[in-house]
Amino acid sequence: MNNEKGIIYPLVITMCLIILIFFWYFTGKVSSERQFVFMQEEQLKQTRLLQQGVERAIHYAKDASVFLPVEKSFILNEGMINLVIEQTPEDERLILIEAFTDKRHTKKVKVYYNVTQNSVTKWVEG
Repeated sequence: MNNEKGIIYPLVITMCLIILIFFWYFTGKVSSERQFVFMQEEQLKQTRLLQQGVERAIHYAKDASVFLPVEKSFILNEGMINLVIEQTPEDERLILIEAFTDKRHTKKVKVYYNVTQNSVTKWVEG
């Protein structure tokens, strides 16, 4: 016990290493949470754009004076929508919607709309 001078330096190095590992873990956790929130926000924007596209497409699909197929593009606050409305057998319309967010993420959906029942019969994403 005469030579205890060297015990403080390894203890300080060990404590610094533990603190560094804690901050590294915490920074990674915060970074992954921010990325998850960003992805969720983009998905919500895409979903809102698709819903707005369906509403606009149904307006055109109901109109009997519109000649099919119809191709339209809309620029909205959150992004852009491309619509294609096609005639299918029976009284259905096939609506193809492609939504682009401001960050250039895209999402596509096929919607089958029944004109006589005034309802969406099928919604296929992808």
